[in-house]
Amino acid sequence: MGFSRRIGAANSFIAELWGLRDGLQLCCCRKLDSLEVEIDAKAILDALLNLDYVNHIVSPLLDDCRMLATRFRRICFKHCYCEANCCADKLAGLGANQSLDFIVFQSTPVDILTFLEEDASGMYRSRPCTVNSVF
Repeated sequence: MGFSRRIGAANSFIAELWGLRDGLQLCCCRKLDSLEVEIDAKAILDALLNLDYVNHIVSPLLDDCRMLATRFRRICFKHCYCEANCCADKLAGLGANQSLDFIVFQSTPVDILTFLEEDASGMYRSRPCTVNSVF
């Protein structure tokens, strides 16, 4: 199961929070009791786990995520690099271009089938980084 949401113009922090909220909501609806959440936005993970974090723009979404997380008997949040889950990135791309606000996929969209197979096989993707040499 997967999903995509069209959220319009937003920064990556807000987009990641929407993705987390929607994912937690779907897992609650499916009555899952244990969950392992891998998220590539370290800032979201830090904000979620820091109960003193306050940001009036994102607090409603963050509060929703925290509340939804309490519905699971066991929940574990882990940081991962975006290269470790290309499917999530591709689904986010689908959401940016879709006409409906929210779509739940019961089967894999053709656009991400290759990425799902690569993720499942543990295919490694290198992370490009820029190196500036100053002498």
